[in-house]
Amino acid sequence: MCAIAFSALFAVAFAYGLRYIYLYYYKIDLFLPQTYAAILAYWNSGATLRGEDFLLLLGIFMAVPVNIVAWIIIFHMRFAPLITTPLGWIASLGIGEYKAPVINIKNLKVEEKKTLEQVVQERIDIEKKKNPQPDSGKFRQDIIEKIEEEKNNQN
Repeated sequence: MCAIAFSALFAVAFAYGLRYIYLYYYKIDLFLPQTYAAILAYWNSGATLRGEDFLLLLGIFMAVPVNIVAWIIIFHMRFAPLITTPLGWIASLGIGEYKAPVINIKNLKVEEKKTLEQVVQERIDIEKKKNPQPDSGKFRQDIIEKIEEEKNNQN
């Protein structure tokens, strides 16, 4: 099933590749029936083959046999190497190799089990040390003193 899908994709890519080559070099579109009518009219009018004309016709006639040979090669091909080969190339570049961190068991500390209340109390103590809160009674007294000083200074 994979070979059929891949060969179908190859056939479409091959046909569009030929179309763009012929559009670029010969300014004709292989997907239009008018192109083949113009070639037939040119041939029936007694045209002689020049170098460019010979390559044009050879390319048109060889498109189908080349596509069939490609299908046969695809059907005999293994797809695992086709998919993994580019990944192997990328891996060989060594981009971003992962290195696991080293853990030394000797340095690990085993602590005694604590209750939830003990853990919460330790956390509260740590936070109090980080952000000490002033005593609210003293804080209010300081504010009252400052207000009274300002009133006395204004009088």
